[in-house]
Amino acid sequence: MAIKPAPKKTLTIPAELNAALKKNAKLKQVFNALTPDKQREYADHVGSAKQERTRLSRLEKITPMVLTGQGLNDKYKC
Repeated sequence: MAIKPAPKKTLTIPAELNAALKKNAKLKQVFNALTPDKQREYADHVGSAKQERTRLSRLEKITPMVLTGQGLNDKYKC
C-alpha cells in the first residue's frame, strides 16, 4: 500500500501583496518566475500577519528579497 502525497495547498495572494505586484511590473515578473514554494512562502508570510500595518511592514521587507530572486528562508539554508 503506497502513501499518497498530501495535496498541494493553493496559492492565496494577500491583498497587500497583490496590490504591490500590480503596481510594480518588475516585482510581478520576478515573483512569477519564483518556484511555487517560494511564492507560497512569501504569500503566507505576508498574509499570516493579523494587522494591516504588519502586513505592509513585511511586504516592505520582502520586496528586495523577491527582486533578487531569493526565497524567504534561503539565508538559513547551507
